[in-house]
Amino acid sequence: MADLSLVRIDSRLIHGQVLIMWTKMFPSKKIIIVDDEIANDKFMFQVFKLASPPKIKLEIFTTDDAAKKWKENKFGSLGPVFVLFKNVPVMYEAYKKGFEFDKLQLGGIGGGEGRIPVTGNINLDESDAKMLEELHKIGLDISFQVTPDTSKKDWSSIKDKFFPNV
Repeated sequence: MADLSLVRIDSRLIHGQVLIMWTKMFPSKKIIIVDDEIANDKFMFQVFKLASPPKIKLEIFTTDDAAKKWKENKFGSLGPVFVLFKNVPVMYEAYKKGFEFDKLQLGGIGGGEGRIPVTGNINLDESDAKMLEELHKIGLDISFQVTPDTSKKDWSSIKDKFFPNV
């Protein structure tokens, strides 16, 4: 049974900030990416494997596999584990299927039509907000922090300012 060091949404998944800053702040022996598309793409798996630090194991799971492996043995004995999602819907789906965790950090999430910049380079739409609010109401501690040296904001302050009707 592995401990979770950090569960984070970051649309870029493995990149410089994750490798240099977050893994120092949250030491991990394994990085798990949860994403149905990437789990089924052998080329992208190799790209992320090459981008991973040499001493940190990488695993990529579908949302179904993440939930199953979490229920079976909390991702095994090699830990602590750093878990990455690329967006809110993928995280929400994995959570609802049974990969339940206590804390969630949101980092870089890109913009687009209907998306609102809520802090730094974190953009949400109303659908994201509804999913986050549902999980927050059942006890998930949700924070927003792009890098360790930027200020941390909680979901309530983001919700009150940008999504007061959710």
